[in-house]
Amino acid sequence: MLILTVSIIIVFIMNIQQFQYVLAVADSKNFEEAAERCFVTQSTLSTMIGRLEDELRIKIFNRKTKPVSITDEGQKIIERLRIINNEILILEDMVQELKGEMKGELKIGVIPTVAPYLLHLFVPEFSQRFPEIKILIKEITTSQIIESLKNRSLDVGILALPIRDKELEEYELYTEPFFVYDYRNNQLHTTKISMNDLDYSKLWLLQEGHCLRTQVFEICERSNKHLKNKLNVEFESGSMDSLLRFTKFNKGMTIIPFLSSVDFSDKDKSHIVEFKEPVPSRAIGLLTHNFFVKKRLLKELKRIIQSSVKELLPKIEKMEIIKPL
Repeated sequence: MLILTVSIIIVFIMNIQQFQYVLAVADSKNFEEAAERCFVTQSTLSTMIGRLEDELRIKIFNRKTKPVSITDEGQKIIERLRIINNEILILEDMVQELKGEMKGELKIGVIPTVAPYLLHLFVPEFSQRFPEIKILIKEITTSQIIESLKNRSLDVGILALPIRDKELEEYELYTEPFFVYDYRNNQLHTTKISMNDLDYSKLWLLQEGHCLRTQVFEICERSNKHLKNKLNVEFESGSMDSLLRFTKFNKGMTIIPFLSSVDFSDKDKSHIVEFKEPVPSRAIGLLTHNFFVKKRLLKELKRIIQSSVKELLPKIEKMEIIKPL
């Protein structure tokens, strides 16, 4: 109740422009850069913030340090201002939704093992469908998407499900199988392999923090084997492209999601080994905060993505979903 009261008092004391100035300085740690971002002169921005500090009788910034630092009291004010700012944005989105208007921004986070193989399939159509929406896309990890959705700096995440977080809503898009990408020899792979028959000691992996790495470990656990690298070179990549290139040129082996192989050459495709059923797979979906209000936009995003991958995905009867976390 006290927090709510403080928030209301702050809103009455200051106008929206003022706290946008404060947040701009908090983000950039520089008054000149913040003024450029807010399209005002530095003196105007500094005067407005100074006036607010006088009214609150609290110093938000320490101007004597370089870069500008935030006081302990100012940090608490800024945290509350971010919440208020997000609530105002939510209100604006809700009004647009009620009016049937689609304007503003849509901030999307996509995990690195999905982004290179999915974005080009749906972004052109989606952007044409909503020309007045500015689409901002970041390639970030699952944990970063979850954190950003909760602090409302992100609108939608595209990642592997399930996440099962009470603050977040999940919408499944499609399921894609995992394959083994085996470049250890030049023989054509014609037979399928079971999870139990795979030599997990020879696998190259993505670095920690990527859900695909976690899923590979989960596949390993289900086969009752332990993932130990017996090679004298250890390579942990932060990108799928680097992992695939390293695997190929060093005649190694890794596990990949299906869509990453769509543009493979015939030679590279000959090094793909399919799993026997039930095929280990991942469920890709959308993730939003429970209070996300642009439902029409979300519905169209889901429809366009599903339509873009429908003809590409193989039809497999029995698949076993591997959890990302």
